[in-house]
Amino acid sequence: MDTMIKESDLNFHIPVDIPHDWAETGYFNIYIPEQNIFCWIYIVHRAGVGVTVSDVEIIDNWSDSLDDAVYIDYINHNPLPEKATKFVLPSGLSFHAKSLREYSLVYEANGVAFNLDFTSIMEPYDIHDASMDPLATDDQEAAIANTGFGSAYASHFDMSVRAKGVLTIGDETYSVDCVSTMDHSWGPRPENNFSPMTWNNAHFGEGYVVHAIFAFDRFAPAGKQHQFKHGYALVDGKVRGAKSGSAKVVRNGDYVIAIEMRVVDVDDREHIVHGVAVSHTPWRLYGNAQSTMAMMEWRRPGSDDVGCGTYFDTWPLNRLRNA
Repeated sequence: MDTMIKESDLNFHIPVDIPHDWAETGYFNIYIPEQNIFCWIYIVHRAGVGVTVSDVEIIDNWSDSLDDAVYIDYINHNPLPEKATKFVLPSGLSFHAKSLREYSLVYEANGVAFNLDFTSIMEPYDIHDASMDPLATDDQEAAIANTGFGSAYASHFDMSVRAKGVLTIGDETYSVDCVSTMDHSWGPRPENNFSPMTWNNAHFGEGYVVHAIFAFDRFAPAGKQHQFKHGYALVDGKVRGAKSGSAKVVRNGDYVIAIEMRVVDVDDREHIVHGVAVSHTPWRLYGNAQSTMAMMEWRRPGSDDVGCGTYFDTWPLNRLRNA
């Protein structure tokens, strides 16, 4: 397994005999906490069937109904662009990867527009690189089994970034300046029978970030639904790979209300953060999936700092109903 993330990984990684479920994805989000606004952009290139998914969504309240979202523009069938590094989609989304650590996203449609720049505050965190992640393994089969998201994360990095720009919603325009976490993945990504997972982070400016990936069992008892897989703490510019972690979630039905997350880094330092979901929506990540997507307001013991971050669960719907 090639474990070093390179500039060339911005390009397509299309296999010679490409499976229909091969996917190359990018995820970005912004927070405007003063307005309770959470906006995310999700891109899925599926070269095996010649299409690109583009998703732009905005929420500003806690709800379990898609109807309460500010905006949803999820397009499944844009044509696959020639290059993964720079493209314009019919949906109105433009993307430019200037380098592995610099991205620009522009969008305009239906009265919504943004012009956003994402610049990394750390190196890409490769969950399969043992020099970064203490839980990485050279055994490819074991590595994929331990990603938290199966083969969808066969190659995957997370990276915390500074996002700057503007977002327009109708007649209102907002300045954007926040710290968030993006990711990029490539590998077989089936839309059914995938591994349920949680992707969760807390940002207290550029100086302190906690990020974690968990396997997720929604039918397990409260406090036992999450099994830590990968993550890191970014402390004053230093990335500390995580070797263990836990999550205790309070829910309204399936959907997050509050969470305590703990992560122990490679230096045995425990990072504890407590979050409350201030904006939330169900997210139909795929037609055969259900997800909970939330902007969290975070606090940490011994500090008056208030952070912002993302909480995301997803699970497949292709199952028999429990008796």
